[in-house]
Amino acid sequence: MAEELPLVRCIHLQSKSMAVHGEAFEGDTDYQDGMGDFWCVLSGRSLGPDDCAVGLRACSDPERGCHQEY
Repeated sequence: MAEELPLVRCIHLQSKSMAVHGEAFEGDTDYQDGMGDFWCVLSGRSLGPDDCAVGLRACSDPERGCHQEY
């Protein structure tokens, strides 16, 4: 079985859980329940400057032009 590489998210990705809990945001019950919304700091919305969806996995793609490693 191939080992999955850790996600290297974009520095511009933000969520309420991240703002409140910092690096421990994955322990937040709202995040765990899928209730957390993400947004891009550059665009201020749920679409990045490249008009693609924002999210933990989507914003860990170094191929996106707006991606800046956290």
